Amino acid sequence: MVYIGCDQHKFFCQLAVLDEEGKMIHEQKLYHDDREALKHYFTSLPPGSEMAIEASGFESWLADFAQSLGIKVHLSHPLKTRAIAEAKIKTDKVDAKILAQLLYADLLPHAYLAPPEIRRARYFLRFRLCLNRYRSSIKNRVHSLLHFLGISSPAVADLFGVRGRQFLDSLKLGDGYQEALQGYLGLLDAMEARINCLKKRLAATVKENPDAKLLESIPGIGVLLSQLIVAEIGEISRFPSAEKLCSYAGLVPSLHQSGQTLYRGSCQRQGNKFLRWAAVEAAQVASRKDPLLKAFYDRIKRKKGSQKATVALARKLTVIVYQILTKKEPYHYHTYSRQARTLGTELRAR
Repeated sequence: MVYIGCDQHKFFCQLAVLDEEGKMIHEQKLYHDDREALKHYFTSLPPGSEMAIEASGFESWLADFAQSLGIKVHLSHPLKTRAIAEAKIKTDKVDAKILAQLLYADLLPHAYLAPPEIRRARYFLRFRLCLNRYRSSIKNRVHSLLHFLGISSPAVADLFGVRGRQFLDSLKLGDGYQEALQGYLGLLDAMEARINCLKKRLAATVKENPDAKLLESIPGIGVLLSQLIVAEIGEISRFPSAEKLCSYAGLVPSLHQSGQTLYRGSCQRQGNKFLRWAAVEAAQVASRKDPLLKAFYDRIKRKKGSQKATVALARKLTVIVYQILTKKEPYHYHTYSRQARTLGTELRAR
């Protein structure tokens, strides 16, 4: 068995290989477009060899490729790896060698390598969010065009609803402006058709996913958010506590202690941004739908403002999500409020 450190880039990867005694055997640079060379190299290694790859956002295909050829792949956490083995001289060869040495010494800070099916679900759901953002952007461009031309919108709840759309279709603008408006509306129609198609697929998938169905019992979490949360969390068993899940979502305030002084800052931004977005979106709805969650939100809002109240409620909902996925029970506020309250007290005390 050998230990491989892989410093992966977009078009190539630099490999460093150590033997069972930790001695460097050889170094190799392989290009991603030559899959035959990659396959030949990995199959030439001894059975049971292990490889460390630093998480970069595009490591999944190489990890799957290596694992299909019998290589056991470990994903390295980039920030923790840098903290453990920061080097003044930084080259691809040095980085690959450091990863191999950390793997050999069993000091590699592991990151979660999601199974292929979870990665596929994540990509699909993130694509769905991307369409939402594009749709909002197009609507904003239409509003901007009307303001630019000094045209007042009719008194309707939704400018892009039935009555609002009739108003937009009836507009006769000058050359250039009319083409822009019709182009925006055409893109919006195509976007709506695609989103509606994805909605049907998501609704059918929820029935096959018991965890997502359980999460739909939480006020503010619907079909999209329930599946997004399940996909972004992956295996709930990898989190030993609700606090760890909150930290993964980036919903735990930063702390800095010096002597007897303790500084509390804003929430860290190093967590999973999609999970954090889902929790905040759910909190905005839950603060209106659930009386007890609304009371919690209002209490924080009076003290610290609406933005911090929303984040605090998002953290509370994340604790509830952890309890639901762990216990496999639907949402009952009185069942989970005590655990969420306890965690909140612990976080404030630190």
